[in-house]
Amino acid sequence: MAADGAHLLLIHTAGDPRPYLERLRRRGFRFSLIKKRPTEADRTCCYQVVDWDYQEDLSRTLGLAEGLHREHPLDGVLSFSESGVIAASLVAQHLGLPGNPPRAALRARNKYLMRQALQGAGLPTPAFHLVQDAAQIRTLLRAAGQPMVLKPISGSSSYGVTRLTPEHSEAQIAARLEDVRAYIRDYRQHNPQYPFEFWLPPEGLGIPATEVLSPEEDFLLEGFIPGQQFSVDGLACGDQVTCLGVIEIERIKDASYFLEYEEWMPTRLGPERERQIEAVVAQAVRALGLERSCFHCEVKLNPAGVFVLEIAARRGADNIADFLQQVMDIDIYEEGLLLACGQERHYRNLRPRCYMKMRYFLPPVSGTLEAIEGVEAVSADPRVSELELLVAPGDPVLTPPEGYEFLGYLSVRGSTPQEAEATLEELYTRIQFHLAPAPALP
Repeated sequence: MAADGAHLLLIHTAGDPRPYLERLRRRGFRFSLIKKRPTEADRTCCYQVVDWDYQEDLSRTLGLAEGLHREHPLDGVLSFSESGVIAASLVAQHLGLPGNPPRAALRARNKYLMRQALQGAGLPTPAFHLVQDAAQIRTLLRAAGQPMVLKPISGSSSYGVTRLTPEHSEAQIAARLEDVRAYIRDYRQHNPQYPFEFWLPPEGLGIPATEVLSPEEDFLLEGFIPGQQFSVDGLACGDQVTCLGVIEIERIKDASYFLEYEEWMPTRLGPERERQIEAVVAQAVRALGLERSCFHCEVKLNPAGVFVLEIAARRGADNIADFLQQVMDIDIYEEGLLLACGQERHYRNLRPRCYMKMRYFLPPVSGTLEAIEGVEAVSADPRVSELELLVAPGDPVLTPPEGYEFLGYLSVRGSTPQEAEATLEELYTRIQFHLAPAPALP
């Protein structure tokens, strides 16, 4: 499907890109890359690599992209990573290449602007407020008289998301805020990419400065939406929205935090209810103004209807690409590249080929990872689709509110939902993480 020699500029890669970039190179794509601290794996996959923090100075990012385009003309620009979607849209606009409008990309990153867009389109949405301090939050909680959710204005993977109730004191709320702010500052300092915006757009790029908020100062406070959670991945192509499948999500049974635990595909809802979810998701994607990218949308379903939680203008992370490949025979990476090259991408009448279930490995306590057992045996099992480890011995491990990361995840397949579930239960416990707990504070 790729045009011979199609040349794409990637804005950041996460993890080891070789499993998907090498496959796409064999299909005729070529890649250049702008990334802060590129790895040797990045250089293996891309014949032009620029070591640059694209989030810190967008004017220089545009200039670097223009130079790459002048030397070896580009057919498209995109990012598979949350932190790169706005920069990718700005670069595509600057070079006159297909992409999302920059303000649409920003709405997919800024949770407050997203809520405004969804509400303006008539979609059901909870009460929401832009907040900066504990006193303001306390007043709004008491006025609501029910639990609300506090979120960083940008971010991903539920980093820093916490549930508050009217019973929380101002001091408790202030402590929660400081915990999240400290986490954001630390994440920025110690990670080459960070899913929080720390930039202001240069004038003339189509994003008003009033729409760029601070991830350390501005937070979204919104009503808590009860119900079962689902995600939908798909393709935005002009005014056409294709939903590629619905995934069922289970979160940890914790009253304060929202870390994911398990995912199913297909869901246990049945096709008719899944189509209801997809119809709302398509409306929400159009409301944000996304025109040319993959998208990942999370929703909640309850007796009152389908409520959109968030939409990202990129492919779903972690196990999502594998779920779509195994269940729907869709390569979401290639779909993203073809969209970025300006091709029309639509699918109809997709049918699941198998059943998948995934479960994250979550740290029971904060500490230091000492060893992991069982990896080779579980990886060799033919029923395993993915075993991804996100930490290594010697790494620190933190539980909320100090940290929100996972140890990894395990995905398995089955010919029935029951078979997939039984396989996961069997294999999951064979992976053992040995932690040295952090010393208790005096």
